[in-house]
Amino acid sequence: GVKLFVGRLPRECKQQVVRECFEEFGEVLEVFVIASQAASGVGCAFVRMGSIEGAELAIADLHEQRVVMTEHRELGPMQVAFAKGEAIRLGIDEKEEILPSFREARQKVEEHKEKKHFFEAMSKQQEMHEQAMQYHQAMMQQTQMMAHQAPMLPKDELVTLIKDGQRQGGQPFKQKWWGFCDQAWDGKRDYDPSHHLPETLAQFVQMVTLEYSMESWFRRRFPDLPDLPPAPPQGMPPPGMGGMPPHPGMFPPGGKGGPPMMMGH
Repeated sequence: GVKLFVGRLPRECKQQVVRECFEEFGEVLEVFVIASQAASGVGCAFVRMGSIEGAELAIADLHEQRVVMTEHRELGPMQVAFAKGEAIRLGIDEKEEILPSFREARQKVEEHKEKKHFFEAMSKQQEMHEQAMQYHQAMMQQTQMMAHQAPMLPKDELVTLIKDGQRQGGQPFKQKWWGFCDQAWDGKRDYDPSHHLPETLAQFVQMVTLEYSMESWFRRRFPDLPDLPPAPPQGMPPPGMGGMPPHPGMFPPGGKGGPPMMMGH
């Protein structure tokens, strides 16, 4: 038979686990697991293969490539080489039985851990980004739905929404409403929303939907909206939200002669 040294095994690794791993490559004559006393918990074993071909296949497929027990993947992949003296006995290059030094081996384990943590962090970041994308896309779809539904609301609902905004939307909302009224789109410079035409009120609601669509006092006027997916973690920036496409009908009520509505302050 051909004797192989197997390094970087978990302390809990049993003989049968090692045997099954190497039987993929040919007949296994003997497996001897050495109980690890090292603080690192890294053990080793000797495996006697039935042929040199099987031994070479095992080295090519397993060395620094396979983790024998996935629950201990932090140790890194196993090491497999010809046991001391086997290469000379078989007339093979002596380098085939040289494994890295302990320091080099530990360095490889640390590098493996770092790579594992890096890819885990990348995967988590990608999941968070996808979650944020789904949330903000759903939010923008809801915003568009609200803007399209605004002209269908009864006048009393539109009046109540604007009055709620004056009370709960703060000074910025009031400034928007006053500025809108000062332009007298329907011929009135009146700050009381009940004195305006329904289409004028709907026009204003469409204009402010993008900014206030997530406010509870705004949303409750649109009860048939689909549920939003889970919100992304706090501090996750919106992924390329950009601006909404212009709404159809963003002209003053009664015609296209007036200047277009401004969506900013």
